Amino acid sequence: MPNIQKLCGIAAFINAAVAVTTLMVAVFAIGLPALADPSKLVDLAIHNPAPLLAQDFLKLVAAAISGVLILAFYNRLHDCTPQLILVATVFGCSSVVCLVANAALSLYAIFQVAAGAAGAFTAGDRLHSIIGLLAIATIILDGFWFLLVSWSALKSDRLPKLLSYLGLGMGFLSLVPPLGIVVLILSSVWSVWLGQILLQEG
Repeated sequence: MPNIQKLCGIAAFINAAVAVTTLMVAVFAIGLPALADPSKLVDLAIHNPAPLLAQDFLKLVAAAISGVLILAFYNRLHDCTPQLILVATVFGCSSVVCLVANAALSLYAIFQVAAGAAGAFTAGDRLHSIIGLLAIATIILDGFWFLLVSWSALKSDRLPKLLSYLGLGMGFLSLVPPLGIVVLILSSVWSVWLGQILLQEG
């Protein structure tokens, strides 16, 4: 178990780094106006796709790290609140699936537009809508995971209470998708705190 704890602690620190990097790419490399305007995203995909590709790569890394953390919480809490943590794990895994699908469709759209494929612009608009829905689903499902695992940790006293309360706050904020950037910022704090605890225990 100590090796597993250390692995999960390292994963938590990587998760924090990915969250910060994702935020910087979104704000400084892509730009918030482009994120809100499909036509600007298309223009970016044609002339400078690197930031979009970096963002999708970070999504895939985040999905892999999330899978590790979901399993870590399941192992930590399933003996205390088995039904609650099982439901949380279903929400968490569903969020990971939506995130991977979001990244895959985004990469496909970028390559189609960049290659100047016939009908790429029309298809890009449709894909942008689907990608947006998947992003919202990812945030909301992740929010339910945060709510349930934090409540389980609070009931079982398996994590510091303040960390559990932070997780609950992130869960509630995630249910309002426009606040996703706020959750991303808080998740870096949550991840570093969790990583310290797991590495100390390991």
